[in-house]
Amino acid sequence: MNTPFKKRTDPFKNDTVAAKETEVIVEEPVKEVKVVETPKPKAKVVEVSDESREKYTATMDKALRKRIKLAAIEAGVQVSTYIEMACLEKLSREGR
Repeated sequence: MNTPFKKRTDPFKNDTVAAKETEVIVEEPVKEVKVVETPKPKAKVVEVSDESREKYTATMDKALRKRIKLAAIEAGVQVSTYIEMACLEKLSREGR
């Protein structure tokens, strides 16, 4: 049976064929990488019972979400806790 495709050779059958088909890869020298450790913020422990909490999904602008995540890290709390605190503050300012 003749096919228009060239049949591949098994490199594990014959070592001489595999040696001819191998490519030489020249590795470039690795540049020196300096690792700098940054201090991790201490997380505040907030104890809230799971019975009073409810999961939700919200959509928002990507840039706003990034700002919220950074602010939560700086405050040392989880993003969900930070959003909850912000909502409570807004509601108290509006008198609700």
